[in-house]
Amino acid sequence: MKEFISTYPALAWSIVSVMLALVVVATLWQQLKWWWFNTWVNFPLIGRIAALSRDANEDVSYPGWFSGERTLCQEYKNFVHVQDEHDFNEKVTYLTKAGDNGRRNTPGWIWLLTVSMVFVEALGFSYVLAGYTIPGASENLQQTGAYGIAFLISVILVAFTHFAGHELYKSGRIKNARREWVEDKRRFKLSTGTIPLARPQNSDDDMPAYTQLCNRVGAHPTYLVSIATLIIVLLIAGAATYVRSQVLEKELVARVTQVNKQIDSGNQAAADSLDMSNTSVRLPAADAAADHDADKKVAADEADIDRHGGWATFIVLAFVFVFLQLLGVIFGYRWGFAGENSAEAYRDIGGGRYSSYTAVREGYRRIADTAQARLAVLQQKIMAKNSDVGTSGQHLSKTFRDYIQETRIAEQAERQNERQHAAVVRQQAAAAATAAPVTPAAPVPAPAEATATAAAEPTVDSIMAQLDALGDDKPAKLALLDTLSADLNAQVVAALKQQKEEKARRARNAELEDLL
Repeated sequence: MKEFISTYPALAWSIVSVMLALVVVATLWQQLKWWWFNTWVNFPLIGRIAALSRDANEDVSYPGWFSGERTLCQEYKNFVHVQDEHDFNEKVTYLTKAGDNGRRNTPGWIWLLTVSMVFVEALGFSYVLAGYTIPGASENLQQTGAYGIAFLISVILVAFTHFAGHELYKSGRIKNARREWVEDKRRFKLSTGTIPLARPQNSDDDMPAYTQLCNRVGAHPTYLVSIATLIIVLLIAGAATYVRSQVLEKELVARVTQVNKQIDSGNQAAADSLDMSNTSVRLPAADAAADHDADKKVAADEADIDRHGGWATFIVLAFVFVFLQLLGVIFGYRWGFAGENSAEAYRDIGGGRYSSYTAVREGYRRIADTAQARLAVLQQKIMAKNSDVGTSGQHLSKTFRDYIQETRIAEQAERQNERQHAAVVRQQAAAAATAAPVTPAAPVPAPAEATATAAAEPTVDSIMAQLDALGDDKPAKLALLDTLSADLNAQVVAALKQQKEEKARRARNAELEDLL
């Protein structure tokens, strides 16, 4: 890697710049996508408006529309996530009851920071480890192996620490809910069943907050991932310290041995020398041995000093390593969601872009106004072309909101057809299940009183008409319901619920039409 950077510095920095640019693009993808689309739409000659204005054909499937108009509206509609206020509030209610309101996903720069720190820290240990995993390899091969080992260690540690932090947060929420349940003397059930995002969120409004949370998060805390993460971190920290100490010990032993050999070889050379000149003064054997022992002791003392300094460094590195993993756990605890469907709810309400439904409507108006402005430019170009070379003098007056309204009506009709088809399939399945041959019994004449009672038995439609006639007189309505049989009462209650749901649906549609 060092050779590559020193040989091709421009290419290396280009790769780094491209990677950083990709991170920025991924973080700001929605904003960049919107900006680029609007730029491309207005681009002269080859932009979308310029290209669509050349298509002056009417759309035969949709009277009053030109093909280019609908194409441009559809492309802008891809940026619109239309939802009614009830649906928005349902998702906010889910987040609130799950205890996740105000939380968000882990930011991209946090992921980048965590991975970078863990990779850099693991690189030093992996380089030492590469000498044992690839014995006898060259320096370049050991460096390459070190990068691979560091990558594997980083992936394992980042994943485990993140999930451990998320598990600690989720288990903490459940533990608090259980404590509140005990303090409430267990008057209510801790959990009445899982309530997913698709179900009405008011189904447990009559339950305490701890039950609402457990219905969406869970009722049993767990710490398996946290324990596994602790074991892995301690094992890697201990193994890294041990391997580093062994490498240091190996180097120190080799250095002391080499110094001792040099001293011994120098002593032997002096003893074997035949130089008898006066300038060559020999020390007595005892003094020479003491001098050599002193030199060896100096080398051993230096090795001890380096050993102590190395161990202190390794301990500091172990603490740094553990702290980095603790930081990863804190990041996992700080960001993320505890609810089973909280991430989906957070995404559906805009991923933190909208704090209220008013902000949703404002965002829609901004997109709709921009789309309408571009559509008006396209319509002017189409009419100008028709006036020059076309035969149609039609004035184009369709708007982007007209397109959204027509699309919504078509989608509602399609959903209604799907519901009707599903109802027919269910009826056919029920009829097939009850179509077993039964031997008809001889008819028994019914008593006159029973016949008269059956004839006088009111129907659900008649009861609903009477309830509507009573208006807002609730006591009279309750008195009327008390006079009904149990079966008829249940049918009327079901009809009332269906009527209420239909009114709520119409109200939401009216609110959505006002938005459009």
